[in-house]
Amino acid sequence: MRAPRRSTPHGETPYSPTSLLRALTANPYDVDTLREEDPSWAEETPPDNRITRTITVLLALLLGFAVAVSVADLRRDAAAEDNPRALLEQEVLDSREDIDALEARQGSLEGDIAAAQETVLDDTDSESAQRLRVHEVAAAGTVLSGTGVVLSLEDSVPLPASPGVKEGTINRVTDGDLQIAVNGLWAAGAEAVSINGQRLSATSAIRTAGSAVLVDFRPLSRPYEITALGDPEALQAGVEGTESGDYLSELSTRFGIRTSWTTGTELSVPARALGTLREASPLDPTDPADGTASQDDARKDSE
Repeated sequence: MRAPRRSTPHGETPYSPTSLLRALTANPYDVDTLREEDPSWAEETPPDNRITRTITVLLALLLGFAVAVSVADLRRDAAAEDNPRALLEQEVLDSREDIDALEARQGSLEGDIAAAQETVLDDTDSESAQRLRVHEVAAAGTVLSGTGVVLSLEDSVPLPASPGVKEGTINRVTDGDLQIAVNGLWAAGAEAVSINGQRLSATSAIRTAGSAVLVDFRPLSRPYEITALGDPEALQAGVEGTESGDYLSELSTRFGIRTSWTTGTELSVPARALGTLREASPLDPTDPADGTASQDDARKDSE
């Protein structure tokens, strides 16, 4: 039989906030006495038996299942086709396809223009045609093939991880590494150079944008293969015997960057997209646009 609840003279239960405050204010020692005499708090505690444990486990499993379903729904929504990120990724892919198509069309049109130009010059002025070919070779505007070397640069393997770290650091090939390697090949006598199919000329730029290496604003993928036409033995010896070779050797021994040399007899480098042609011409002293004549007239007027 459950014991009746005791009440205070003010009509409150012994453990209501107001009654406890009054008891503490009057005599703090009476609080422990009331707690010992009133066993109702023990009866109100839920019994700890097999049934309550089973119910607790079932509720925990039900809660875990609900959380798992919610997480799955969130991931499904994040991967949906109408997700903003998915739409942006698709837009990037579509843009790349459009760029590839435009570049292919540009190459085809440039080939048609070059063929028509060569036909006209051969029929009218053979010397001009020959001179144009020389200029195109110098400006990397024609496809070249022959013997040469391929210098490959690749990121290091994951280095040993520090305590408490799952994956080690990977040393990446940078734009500066490629610049030094290319300059070393030019200095060794390379006739033509390309990186992953991107032709280099005197005005080419090798830069970094984020984690990507760009050649003339076109991204490259790893590993980086530098193709150089020329005498294979002379090119490799010319690079390894200079500061460029010492730099590449240090990249391998100190940072783990993997470098390798291969030779070939049928290597090819593509043509570079031709830009706007510019020519310099002497100024006409009598041309008013030159400014020289107007200055002479000003001097005469002053005299």
